[in-house]
Amino acid sequence: MAVAGTLMGGVPVPPVTVGSRHRGETKGRTMTSLEEAGADLIDQGNALWARGHRAEAVQVTRQAVRYLRELAQANPATSHHLATALSNLGSMLVDSGQHEEAIPVLEQSVVFRRIFADKGTEFTADLAISLANLGRAHTHVERLVDAQEALQEAVDTYRALLDQGLTEYRHATAMSLNSLGNARGLVPAATGDFDEAIALLRALDPVENDDIALILAATLASQCGILLHVGDGVRADANSAEAVRLFRRLAEPNPTGVAPYLAKALVVRAEALQQVSRPQDALAAVEEAIAIIRICADANPEGWRDQLARSLRLAATAFHSLGRADEAAAASEEADRLTAQDAALPEESRPEGRTRSLLSRLPWKRSRSR
Repeated sequence: MAVAGTLMGGVPVPPVTVGSRHRGETKGRTMTSLEEAGADLIDQGNALWARGHRAEAVQVTRQAVRYLRELAQANPATSHHLATALSNLGSMLVDSGQHEEAIPVLEQSVVFRRIFADKGTEFTADLAISLANLGRAHTHVERLVDAQEALQEAVDTYRALLDQGLTEYRHATAMSLNSLGNARGLVPAATGDFDEAIALLRALDPVENDDIALILAATLASQCGILLHVGDGVRADANSAEAVRLFRRLAEPNPTGVAPYLAKALVVRAEALQQVSRPQDALAAVEEAIAIIRICADANPEGWRDQLARSLRLAATAFHSLGRADEAAAASEEADRLTAQDAALPEESRPEGRTRSLLSRLPWKRSRSR
């Protein structure tokens, strides 16, 4: 299963996607036209998402759900295909800020995946993916008890696979731990989740594997929220520096797809630098983040408004530390205007769960159809 995206607090890791595993023949029979079309659409959605074309990816994956729901109604034995499309769609909706819409989609995926979970390790792992995506969605809307329950089950499911010697699930376990750490909030137990995830990822050679490097970068950035909360600026400085380096490397071949994650990592980097009394470096980091965020906000103003306001306030703090009062005031005024725009929105239209300081709710694997 390739990592693509949805276990994703502050710095998201691209959603995890699983593409089509089978083509042409399935259990000795030719795939139906609906089955083949649904599988193709799942793969197309994953590919669009990986290239940063998020709106198109969601649209294509919705179409996959429609095809595969029709197939499952005609033949319930194929409902694992529908579960895959639902999990991918839910993951994409979470990463697009549509958290409330994602929750029932992911709950449906979990229901179908429980039916198949005992039919093979890949089906068991697929259940863990849907649980992780569901937990992440609950985290974003601050339903933390529900989030921790789903994510703990995902972690336990993956640990059981590791206990069977299935080491290929180490990176997925790390992603679940990242999300669980974010769902716990600013408590000591979350530090342990992140430490365990980082250890698993470092053992998987992030230098040679970009998927692993992506998860490691997001996990390092996520842990900074707790480190900054407890005043461990030195470790947060080191974590955030490594996260930014990794995201920069990953952005070279895929700038559009990685830019949103780099922007959020740069914000965390600026927070860490400010805490260790390096305001000039903090300002450079947050100004770079703001430049990226403004581009993202052009396409999705509501999804990025809060992040832009947060970044501007951080810039104002750095300007103030450097004695640049006029620039600090201008940044603060823009941040206040953005916050007022959010406050004027109907409550149901406001992005949820954005006040949390933790950086990364990992995007969960998008699934391949079987």
